[in-house]
Amino acid sequence: MFMSRKSRYLLVRVLVFIALFVAVVRLFLVQIVDHRRYVDVASEMRVSKYTLLAKRGEVYMMSGQNSTTPVIMNERTWLIFVDPSYVQDKDKVQAQLTNILGKQIITTWDKVWSDMESGYVEIAKHVNYETVTKVKEANLRGVGQKETSRRVYPAGQLGAQILGFINAEGVGTGLEGALNDRLAGKNGLLKTVTDVNQIPLSIGDDNVEIPAKDGDNIVLTIDDNVQRKIEKILKARMENNKAITAASVIVMDPKTGKVMAMANYPSFNPEEYYKVKDASLFTNRVVESPYEPASVCKTFTYAAAINEGAIRPTDTYYNKGYTMVGDRRMQNALTNTALGEINFRTALDYSFNTGSIEALRRMGGGSITKQARTKFYNYLTDNFGLGKRTGIELNDAPGIIISPEEDEGNAVRYANMTFGQGMNLTMVQVASAFSSLVNGGKYYQPTIIAGTMNNGAFYDEGNKEPIRQTIAESTSTQMRSMLEEVRANEVPKSGDKAGYKIGIKTGTSETYDASGRYTSDATIASVIGYGRRNEEGSMPEYVVMVRLDGNSLLWGSLDAVPVFTEISNYLLEYLRIEPIK
Repeated sequence: MFMSRKSRYLLVRVLVFIALFVAVVRLFLVQIVDHRRYVDVASEMRVSKYTLLAKRGEVYMMSGQNSTTPVIMNERTWLIFVDPSYVQDKDKVQAQLTNILGKQIITTWDKVWSDMESGYVEIAKHVNYETVTKVKEANLRGVGQKETSRRVYPAGQLGAQILGFINAEGVGTGLEGALNDRLAGKNGLLKTVTDVNQIPLSIGDDNVEIPAKDGDNIVLTIDDNVQRKIEKILKARMENNKAITAASVIVMDPKTGKVMAMANYPSFNPEEYYKVKDASLFTNRVVESPYEPASVCKTFTYAAAINEGAIRPTDTYYNKGYTMVGDRRMQNALTNTALGEINFRTALDYSFNTGSIEALRRMGGGSITKQARTKFYNYLTDNFGLGKRTGIELNDAPGIIISPEEDEGNAVRYANMTFGQGMNLTMVQVASAFSSLVNGGKYYQPTIIAGTMNNGAFYDEGNKEPIRQTIAESTSTQMRSMLEEVRANEVPKSGDKAGYKIGIKTGTSETYDASGRYTSDATIASVIGYGRRNEEGSMPEYVVMVRLDGNSLLWGSLDAVPVFTEISNYLLEYLRIEPIK
């Protein structure tokens, strides 16, 4: 059946009308209804986003009073990648990159070519300038380079546990981990109009730039000279005494809370941390490894009792070589020495457990009451900050001190706590608290941050104010007198330089055997002490704490004290503290 000419003409008109209607509707939708969406799409096609990478902050140590030295720096490196979808000659690319990169290649070529549609395969990381130049000169299609950086440690192993490292996943140890946010900075963003070749243009209303904020360049309070000297001392001691399995030292300025050194041995090379098989080497034992400091803690017991007015250093008690607490017999290490009526100064000289237990009893009016335990607990935790994180700019452990409100906080435990057992403390806690005992009673929050480095200039953050008074100044004066008497009466004689006042307290900690019981077969030897001018009213210039872990019997007096003496004599010279005869 054929349509007439008129009908065909009418059909054409209808079809044209429908087409025009559809076009009008479509234009309406595009120009009016979906206008914003198409503008955004167009903008996305001509506007590109670029991440502006922040530079990770570098780290410096002090080197003397006013100088600094770099210990973590950024080295400019490159990442080499292959885009298989762009490669035209696989054999040529593989042969030339193998020749240029050699052992730096981090994958296999079978994996590279396994998916020819993949857009990005990393071939080598942290390539230096000379090597990346050779790659560029090879002019291989499908091969690209991306600028990166890596951390380098100009001082090698110096302060390795302090500095730590940051891995590819952004997880770090030491300072790198604890202050990652501050060191990392914040990436910026460049959103800019580009030409057909994706080249950013400097014009256009769509340009947006958020500058990258580089990480802080941090200057540590650690003095590289003191740190290096102490690490050498610890290394030599461990090489000469195979009973020592690990050694740690902290040196602090008791007048500011600034840490001058924080050494651990054995150590590692942070630039090659991935080669370390024993992860315990990453631990900064000064801040991360709580232990029972033993008789070192008698200083806190006596300070609390004197400050409370419960005892005076010249007060006496009857020493039988042991004492009973409930059904427990607690005895001195020297059970047959200085028996009879003795004063508390003598008890501290001989490090008698009976003396520290008696001091706690007198805080309770003659027995270890809950009132006495509560007073002692408050001194330990609230005044001295023991069993708590110190606030130092590292990941420090809190430790453990059992409250008298707990079932385990009974008289027996608290008697043990008077001589440093039944609690777990870090060295930085003990050193900070001890500093307040001998500096007039002022507690400074320990710190390892001296300031920042900007454009080659050191900006010192200055000294912080003390955050609390732990004991009265008069109590601190009495504690210095007692601790200096301990040093003066020491056997064998100390070997201190003449013209100074040196005070110390030692400790020998029993450890736990496989059954969880105390054993003296392997002990931890500790000592803490200070040095000051030989004049009335002078304050300590430094506090040194030493910890030596052993696989057999070590003594605080025989093993740790010589380490303290060597460090103390060095500090007297290095800090230019003039002797007074």
